[in-house]
Amino acid sequence: MDTAARKKRIGERVEGRAKDLDRLALEIHSRPELAFEERFAADSLADYLESEKVTVQRGAGGLETAFVAEAGSGGPVVAILGEYDALPGIGHGCGHNLMGTAAVGAFLALRDTLDGVRGRVRIVGCPAEERGNGKVLLMAGGAFEGVEAALMYHPGDRDEIDPLMLAMVNLDVELLGKAAHAAAEPYDGVNALDGLVLGWNAMSALRLLVRSDSRIHGIITDGGKAANIIPDRAAARLMVRSPDNAYLADLRRRVLACFEGAAVATGAELRPMWSEVCEVVNTNRPLAEAFAENVRSLGRTMQPRRPSDTHGSTDMGNVTTAIPGIHPFLSITEGSVPGHSVAFTEAARAPRALATMHLAAKALAMTALDVMTEPALLKRMKEAHDGRAA
Repeated sequence: MDTAARKKRIGERVEGRAKDLDRLALEIHSRPELAFEERFAADSLADYLESEKVTVQRGAGGLETAFVAEAGSGGPVVAILGEYDALPGIGHGCGHNLMGTAAVGAFLALRDTLDGVRGRVRIVGCPAEERGNGKVLLMAGGAFEGVEAALMYHPGDRDEIDPLMLAMVNLDVELLGKAAHAAAEPYDGVNALDGLVLGWNAMSALRLLVRSDSRIHGIITDGGKAANIIPDRAAARLMVRSPDNAYLADLRRRVLACFEGAAVATGAELRPMWSEVCEVVNTNRPLAEAFAENVRSLGRTMQPRRPSDTHGSTDMGNVTTAIPGIHPFLSITEGSVPGHSVAFTEAARAPRALATMHLAAKALAMTALDVMTEPALLKRMKEAHDGRAA
C-alpha cells in the first residue's frame, strides 16, 4: 500500500469513529475539570482506547490524570499529544475538549494503517496545560523518552501554522504582616494588603516601559478576611511573558523588585515563589510544511502568523525545545472570537468545532505517517531542530 492509499485509509478510519469522537468531545465539554483534576476526561479517553484493544498506561509520568499508549514497531517514534484541562469559571474556553479527542482519533487511525510501516506512534494524554506545566512533568517522568517528533494542534479562530507562543513564568507573591483591629489599634498592625497594592501599582507603572511583545498580568488571590482587621496576609498570582528568554529573565528581576520595595516600605515579609518556565514554542519548519500540505489536501489552507499576533504561552514550548515539534492552530469559529472567553467555550461544542477536530485528527495522523515513511523529511526535521538548538 502506498502513502496516498494509507492516508485515504486514515481519513476513513477517522470518519468511521466520528460519532464516538464527537460524543467524547461533548461529554468532556459538559464536565470541565481543572489542572490535575481531569479524572473524567482522562478516564473517558483511556477507556475508549481500551475499548479499541489498546493497552493504556494510566498515571503516566507519575501524574494521576496522564496516560500513554503506543502502537507499531521499530522507529522512528512520533508522539501525538492531547490536552483536556479546562479554565476556572468558563470551562472549555480554550477548546481542550477537542484536543485530547483529536489525539485519540489520530492515534487509532494511524494504528490501523501501520501494517508494513516501520515506526511507532505514541499518544500522550497531557494534563495541566492551563496551570501546572504538565508536559514538563511528563518529560521528567519519561513519557517522551525516545520520541523523535511531537505533534499536536490547538483550536483557534484562524488556521495558523506557526503561532507565536511566548515564554512565560508564574510568580506567586505572598506578603505577611500583623493583624490588628483596624479601628481601635491599627498602629499595632502591619498591613500586608497595603504592601501588595503598593507592589501592584509599581508593577502597573513598569508595564508602560515593557516591550510591546511582552506581557505582565495577574490577579489578587487574597486581600484579607474582614474590613475591620488589618490584613496579616495578602497574595497574588502573576504571569510574566516574553518571546525573548534573556528579556524574560530581566523582567523577572524587575517585577520582583516592585514587591521587594513594597515589602520594605510597609514592613511586610515577602515570600515569592516562581514556577517552571514555559518556553517559547519552536515550530519545526519541515514538520509544519508537512502538516500544512496534509491540511491542504483536506480542503483548508494554513496561514503564517501575523506580526501583531501572540497566543499566550504553553508547556508545549518545553517539548519543542527538546524535540522537533509543531503546535498549529485550526479555526473552530466563523470569525474572530477571543480565546479564554464564554463565546469560545460555546464555539468548542459547535458542529464546526467537531468537524475541525476530525480534520485535525486526520492531519496529525497523516503527518506522523510522513515522518515514518519519508527518510528525507525525518532528516530535514532533525537538521532544522539541531540548527535551531545550536
